[in-house]
Amino acid sequence: MHNSDNEKLNIPSEAVKNEPNDALSALWQAQPVTTINLDEVKANLKSERIKQRWYMVVDSLAFIPAIYVLVDTWEKFTFVAHSIFIFMLLAALPLLIYQLWLRRVAAFSKDSQTADHLMQLTKQIKNNVKIAFITKHSAWTAVLFGYGFLLERYFYGDLTQEKIMRMVIIITSMSTLMLIWYVWAHKRQKRFERQFETLKSMAQRR
Repeated sequence: MHNSDNEKLNIPSEAVKNEPNDALSALWQAQPVTTINLDEVKANLKSERIKQRWYMVVDSLAFIPAIYVLVDTWEKFTFVAHSIFIFMLLAALPLLIYQLWLRRVAAFSKDSQTADHLMQLTKQIKNNVKIAFITKHSAWTAVLFGYGFLLERYFYGDLTQEKIMRMVIIITSMSTLMLIWYVWAHKRQKRFERQFETLKSMAQRR
């Protein structure tokens, strides 16, 4: 009886210690051990559905400017620059398709699937971890492609002092932006991981 009481006393302290700083964790902590607020879970899933649909549109439309730039500047660049552009697009296309597939769980979820709301939300948050991982590593790969293109300009382009200075500004700005992007995506990945663990715990308490 003494050990059992100690265990009961230890549970809240561990929960407070590990409580993630997000809405899902607050939802979990607010529920009794045997009760889950399905209305709150449903609301989170609905919000996730809207966001994932917008993300799918934005991800798909992002290819249009890249293709436009490639076509519009085709005559201005060398075969090496064309190869870099095309390789970058071909590498990005499978990742785009994969991310759209990962977003499908919440994007195409149905309101009528009341019993599956928690399961659907858990699956989507798990997929969000993967999406954030891809987003994080796309930062340094974008920098590599950028360096490759700038090197091509250096060796094959008609460079002037003004163009060299412009290249330095571009590469510095791009590196700074991608560093910020990497840090943001890393924090986003960790937040989704906390949410996923919270949802798994909620599912186990059903």
